[in-house]
Amino acid sequence: MGIQQAKQSRGKRAAKIFLPVLIALNVPLLCIQIDSLLNPIDLSKAGKWAMSGSKVFDYIIVPVVLVILFIVQWLVFVPMWNRFLRFRRVLLSSLFIGILISVLIGAGLGYSIWSNQLGPSINQSNTYELVNLSLLMSSFIVTYCILNIMMLYFLDRSHIGRLKSQKAS
Repeated sequence: MGIQQAKQSRGKRAAKIFLPVLIALNVPLLCIQIDSLLNPIDLSKAGKWAMSGSKVFDYIIVPVVLVILFIVQWLVFVPMWNRFLRFRRVLLSSLFIGILISVLIGAGLGYSIWSNQLGPSINQSNTYELVNLSLLMSSFIVTYCILNIMMLYFLDRSHIGRLKSQKAS
């Protein structure tokens, strides 16, 4: 007898797309806010570019990243998660694969930022800065991935319990 997969409601599908992205994106933004409260910027020392950079981050970068994350969640994460639901250890297997992919993407982003900072005329390489950038980017992406997978797991926890009981029978 095959395992019956119940069709998900539109509300649950929407929750699987929007909730993980909103929660996982707000954690780094909350860390930035706490850091700005602990280490306030003196605008007289920072210059006028500090405010324009903050405006660009708030009004351009965050909305664009949010739209991109919604699209990736809808087209990549949720279909992969629904395929992982068939495995017995869905949380561990998805966390392992998600962290592995996140570390690779973070290392690639760190390298691309590092190579852009070098410029065409600088011949010396600073591997310490490369490692720091790669670890920073990887930590952001791994944190997002872990929060995303945990949210998907909690949204599908009852469904996973039913699948495990069907497999045991």
